[in-house]
Amino acid sequence: MVRALSQFVRGAAIPRRRAIVSGVALGCICFANGCTLEDATAASTQLTATASALTNYYSALDTILVETGQLNALQEVMYGIPYDARTKGLIADTKAEIEKREALAKDLANLAQSFAKLTGSTSPADASASASNLQTEVASLKLAKIKMSDDEQNGMNTAVMLVVAAIQEHKEREAARGIGQFTGALHDFFVKEEPAYESINKDYVAVSSSLAKSMLQNGQTDPSGSFKIALDPYGLTPQVSDPKLRSGIEKLAEQEVDEKANSLNDAEIRAGADMDKCLKEMADRIGLVADEKPMKFRLAPITVANVEKWSSQFQTMASSAATAKAPAATTPSSKSPANSN
Repeated sequence: MVRALSQFVRGAAIPRRRAIVSGVALGCICFANGCTLEDATAASTQLTATASALTNYYSALDTILVETGQLNALQEVMYGIPYDARTKGLIADTKAEIEKREALAKDLANLAQSFAKLTGSTSPADASASASNLQTEVASLKLAKIKMSDDEQNGMNTAVMLVVAAIQEHKEREAARGIGQFTGALHDFFVKEEPAYESINKDYVAVSSSLAKSMLQNGQTDPSGSFKIALDPYGLTPQVSDPKLRSGIEKLAEQEVDEKANSLNDAEIRAGADMDKCLKEMADRIGLVADEKPMKFRLAPITVANVEKWSSQFQTMASSAATAKAPAATTPSSKSPANSN
């Protein structure tokens, strides 16, 4: 886990340019000749949904990091496995980077929402104010490397400034010509970091499943819940007292932990792949509008719903994680956590 997090933190770049890229996209779409109000409004609605899904995806990762820290603290209290300052620092730094991305995705959603209003405005002052805001954001950028050369970074930053200037000067066609490159950058950024996002989830699953199996092996769980599916319809309450039966249920529970761990990893991978598709699809759709071609789709990419479904399971976790603390009391020593597969 330490290596995975350290690689993420070392390579972390503030993804501010994504919000700028999409903000630029909105401005360009707004002014592109031949773009209908219906197309522009549809693009705004779809990009809002996509950005909201991205916000929730990062929020879920943030919750996972909180839970991972708490699980490491539990292991230290229960089994004496050190939760050292370096690991704590890496989790904290990674969490801070994820929160930046979450905030910027939320900013992107806000920009997309405001676009619908901007498309119906005939006041040059509205366009000027919007472009000025984008230029202010660009000026605050401090790009760090994520597997790209200095020339690529400088080229992207310079291009953003040129497009913002084009909007301010009402050079609609110049802004529209550059829109494809910038919307593609939004997708590319996510793809570059996607393996790091997967590692965050895998670390959480490894620690949580290992702790769960260890609790089972040490007789620190109540296996009676396994019988609820059979007894609930008849209003009966399970009470497992037979040692042999209890042992058999605990072995079954261990298998279920392994299966659930694999399922959790697979679900995050699918969510990341779906988010990838969402961003790519929106880049293509906005490109169509910017190129003055009709955009036939009026609904957000279908994979948006898949991402939202995955993220939603962490909303309850987030509320409990905000107040949860590692237990202060010591627990009798027992066998160390089981190795997760």
